[in-house]
Amino acid sequence: MHSYSHIAVADQIREILTGFGMPAKHQPAVVNGMLYADMRGIDTHGIALLPLYQRWLEEGAVDINGQPSVKSNTGSSITIDGGGNFGFLSASLASQEAIKLAKKTGVAAVTVSHSHHFGAAGFYAHQIASAGLMAIVTTSTKVVCVVPPGARDPVLGTNPLAYGVPRTDDQPIIFDIATSTAAGNRIRVFKYQNKPVPEGWIVDGEGISVTDAARAEDIVYGRERGGITPLGSNLLLGSHKGYGISLMTHFFAGCLAGGSFSGRVRLSEDKRHVPLGQDNIGHFFLALDPAMFGGSAGFAESVQEVVDAVHATDPVDPERPVMLPGEIEQRVMRERESAGIPIADALVDQLLQMANSLGVANVLRP
Repeated sequence: MHSYSHIAVADQIREILTGFGMPAKHQPAVVNGMLYADMRGIDTHGIALLPLYQRWLEEGAVDINGQPSVKSNTGSSITIDGGGNFGFLSASLASQEAIKLAKKTGVAAVTVSHSHHFGAAGFYAHQIASAGLMAIVTTSTKVVCVVPPGARDPVLGTNPLAYGVPRTDDQPIIFDIATSTAAGNRIRVFKYQNKPVPEGWIVDGEGISVTDAARAEDIVYGRERGGITPLGSNLLLGSHKGYGISLMTHFFAGCLAGGSFSGRVRLSEDKRHVPLGQDNIGHFFLALDPAMFGGSAGFAESVQEVVDAVHATDPVDPERPVMLPGEIEQRVMRERESAGIPIADALVDQLLQMANSLGVANVLRP
């Protein structure tokens, strides 16, 4: 594994997007979203997504020229049509619309339909929280890979959930999780790195844990029964809670937004190929202005009180202080700004092949 400057990573993403045929005006939203993930150590949601995106394009599941647009604005809620393009575009539009509306009314709920994968949910929670607003962001999913507790087959996606809390004198607090034990693309990262998958992340059709990364990938992407476990891994450790939260995210980002339920597609005869127009991913964004709920000064003081208490907590290991959500990612970002972004050699080789096949430049240099 070698490390690459964030400038080179951004340039490589841009080159491949150009090879995909994405208009230049749409590229910044995708580049910024992917780079946000790679810079913060969320390696599953950065440049590693490009091979998967290429496959979806080849299957005709994404309209690379689709234009997101606002369809309605009631003064408290906004609906957006993603135009069938990658979710980075419509989700960035939704974040900006949520910020504008919440600044005006105090509360903004925004839904997106006819979209696709939008990268890391925390990217959008960070945008909203950086504007001084509280944020909740979630999305439905394309890949059906999560098994309910006790099930043989998956019916849900990893259904991520993020929140953002603004701070006056520091970076916002950003919490971003999959409601499954792990993100689906993280299994590919383990395969790239030739490492075993941790016990309890993946189960086969008999409910037995699978740690071989190659077999785990077959399970996650539908070539074998089983799937990723819900957050908690098993019932004893609370997987019913992760399962319930996962359902909640779909009720908001799928049912409310008008997105399709991918679990229905998974149960169809052809479970891996979805025609253009049927792959309808939904997103949900909630923005709240603390100034409309008793004053921003009191809110900021209350948040700081929590921050101080958390940081003052006595750690078991003095070398590992108690941290807030997002602080590890901030530390990783500072490290990667100077040392570069580590990318597995197998992925770099795959990106090189993609660049060659698309007729664009390969700019990754260790």
